[in-house]
Amino acid sequence: MPRKAKQKKTHHKTIALLVLALMVISVCVIYFGILHKDNNSIAIHEESKIDGVYLTKPTTINDFNLTDNAGQAFTKASLKDHWTLMFFGFTNCGMICPTTMAALNQMYQTLSKDLPPDKMPQVVMVSVDPDRDTVERMNEYVTAFNPHFIGVRAEMPEVDKLKAQLHIVSAKMQVGENKNQYTINHSAEIMVFNPQGQLQAYLSFPHKAEQLVKDYKFMLSNR
Repeated sequence: MPRKAKQKKTHHKTIALLVLALMVISVCVIYFGILHKDNNSIAIHEESKIDGVYLTKPTTINDFNLTDNAGQAFTKASLKDHWTLMFFGFTNCGMICPTTMAALNQMYQTLSKDLPPDKMPQVVMVSVDPDRDTVERMNEYVTAFNPHFIGVRAEMPEVDKLKAQLHIVSAKMQVGENKNQYTINHSAEIMVFNPQGQLQAYLSFPHKAEQLVKDYKFMLSNR
């Protein structure tokens, strides 16, 4: 095998291992972060009947200031009066983001056949790559999956504050000689907020539409 081909193969394998490592770290951060905060506030999926972590005592989060794909402010108040499913990602993501967004779209379409409009969730993607993800780019990306979906962004310090509250991690990884040639490894869980704007659950990756439907209906029936 040519030397360059070997180097390229090794490079791809290294990135794949780093992605896997970040996923493991992310899960540990979420589980141990919440457990450390309140040992009585967590229920694992065997008990809660969801594929993930269901908080029996929802977590109140601090306010944040993001901008949505319509150029409007997206804050803590935007989470109230409806359920919200939130996912952190970026528009240049190769696999995790598009497969998750596709699963969320399938879930949304299935739910829309069974639920009235006031019970439908708000689906939000938060960019971890604001340098490339402009408002316009976020709008193109999320609406390509579903016209009801919302894409939000802010400068990285503001995104980092929200990530810290939600125990989300992300890391930029250089993949070329040019500084603009990079990818971002990030947590892949979906966060669920109840109509009071409180964090109610984490849904585990990989995401399947059928399971997302079951998980969402379970939470609806338990509020």
